[in-house]
Amino acid sequence: LLLLLRLFEHAVPAGSIPVIRKAMGDDPLNPGCDVVDDPFDDLRDSKIYALVYYGRRTYVDILNAYLERDLRANGGVLDGVIFAMVKYTVDDLNYLVALQRRNPQSYIIPWHMEGGAWDVIWRLADEPGAYYIKIDDDVTYIAPGAIAELIREKRRGRFLFVSANVINHGILSAVHQELSAIPHLAKPPPPEGRDVREQKLGPWEYRGPVMNDPRFRIEHTFYSDCVWRRWDCAALVHEALLWRLENGSSCVFDFGLFDFHAHGYETMHDGIGRSIDWNDNFFAFKHEDFDDIDWVGVATDDEREMSTLHPKRRQEHAAALGRAVIAHWTFSVQEKGLLANTTLLERYRDRAEVLMAYNAERFYDGRWQPRGHTWER
Repeated sequence: LLLLLRLFEHAVPAGSIPVIRKAMGDDPLNPGCDVVDDPFDDLRDSKIYALVYYGRRTYVDILNAYLERDLRANGGVLDGVIFAMVKYTVDDLNYLVALQRRNPQSYIIPWHMEGGAWDVIWRLADEPGAYYIKIDDDVTYIAPGAIAELIREKRRGRFLFVSANVINHGILSAVHQELSAIPHLAKPPPPEGRDVREQKLGPWEYRGPVMNDPRFRIEHTFYSDCVWRRWDCAALVHEALLWRLENGSSCVFDFGLFDFHAHGYETMHDGIGRSIDWNDNFFAFKHEDFDDIDWVGVATDDEREMSTLHPKRRQEHAAALGRAVIAHWTFSVQEKGLLANTTLLERYRDRAEVLMAYNAERFYDGRWQPRGHTWER
């Protein structure tokens, strides 16, 4: 976590955040990842909200550290965070209330939200002229400045929706491998006297700059075997991010812009009638983007409507922004395997706790955020 600590120790003027910029040199796999201060002056007059699919406090415990860092009240760009309550327990709700009491001017619990289908969530994005960032509750890392960069690209008007550069993504994981951002990492051997099935794996071991293990070939499709279905492929992409964060090379993931619709719409299918062009784990949109949306389609399958059908009707494209790196913890089919066989979530939490301590000291008079994870550290 030394790089993370150095980022926080970097002399930061009030109202700015140190962010990482990619600077190309002679070696394309070893660019400079320069730290610069970004005061976000160009976004001062933009209204920006996060729209979080809420329900799992164990994951939001990590996400919250990044949300608090990025609040406008704390020098970031988020005017507010709207927690759309999707699937939750009483304990999840109590945790959310505790977070809102800590951030009463910025955190919004839409108690007026009605039950129903997926459309009730998206109808919360109801402020004309405002920008929104849809965020899944299991986002476990947000690069400094990522949200600001998404809004900047959205304001340029080139794409209808602008996705973050999502680690563990149905499409972008293949892009990361195709651009050699994922090194050859291998599972560590089990400790002496223990079977490999009886342990949670620690950090994977570096074997070389290019992943050449044929068992980890990531297919370029949204329902890939390697990544979407397999926990070990998901572990690989998470390990690659954490490895690069540790050695200061995370900007290698920055591909500039990736156009999800460069080859048209509905180009991939799951074989049973569903087609989506990209996973909408974390993306920027504007209230007015929904003026002509098919709300029945949103209610039925919001990801398909957002990623594919709505852009197709408008004949506009969606894209991912390379410098806005974030980590999406898990698809449902990966979750049990990741939790049972890896220490990845614990390591993401370790990174978040450094940020929690920083937030507490700088913005909350030394008070740590309420904790939502379900085990003691």
